[in-house]
Amino acid sequence: MDKRLKIHPGQRFNDLTVVKEMNPKKLPSGQTNRVFLMRCKCGKEKEIRLVHFVRGRIKSCGCSMAGKTGTGVFDEKRERIAKVWRQMNNRCNEGWIESHLYYDKGIRVCNQWANDFWEFYKWALANGYKKGLHIDRIDNSNGYYPENCRWVTPMENANNRDNTMFVNYNGRKVAFQNLIREKGLDSNKGAILGRIKRGWSVEEAFDKPIRKGNYNRAH
Repeated sequence: MDKRLKIHPGQRFNDLTVVKEMNPKKLPSGQTNRVFLMRCKCGKEKEIRLVHFVRGRIKSCGCSMAGKTGTGVFDEKRERIAKVWRQMNNRCNEGWIESHLYYDKGIRVCNQWANDFWEFYKWALANGYKKGLHIDRIDNSNGYYPENCRWVTPMENANNRDNTMFVNYNGRKVAFQNLIREKGLDSNKGAILGRIKRGWSVEEAFDKPIRKGNYNRAH
């Protein structure tokens, strides 16, 4: 794309309005592309390469098509996946309120998904998406791309967070909170955690009865 092409704030390209030009983006091929911050008619802002919105490859942030079938009929499944897609992109945005959890750590959405909802939609359907499942990164140190993502239950998603505490219980690695639920010890969670912090083995901390009113001693 000719870098001399004049693009002004306020210009409209389908459902997108130019906000400002950003720093050029260097692609793996070595090519440098102009990038603009665009505001969709729904209010969402995202960075889009000049070549994509000028040539009509990207006409919105994805909201204008995400919930519709080819006939314009609302599709509930597609809208649920679109919501996941929007949330995923928002989390990796520099302006997100908790950017320290994603953007500041270098977590990004791959171009294949960030710029094309339909690519993400096709991947979701082909990889086990069902209502109620969450998108999860297999390796939390890497971003959102097909080989690093999967659909999991909310509990599985929670267990794969950076701050999830795991313990080794009878040779089995298990999330601390899951073991608490499994053994029906929710009311004794604090006492068991305290035992472990004081140097008790995990087996002793979980298996020795806790005297009511005294969380430091066993019967």
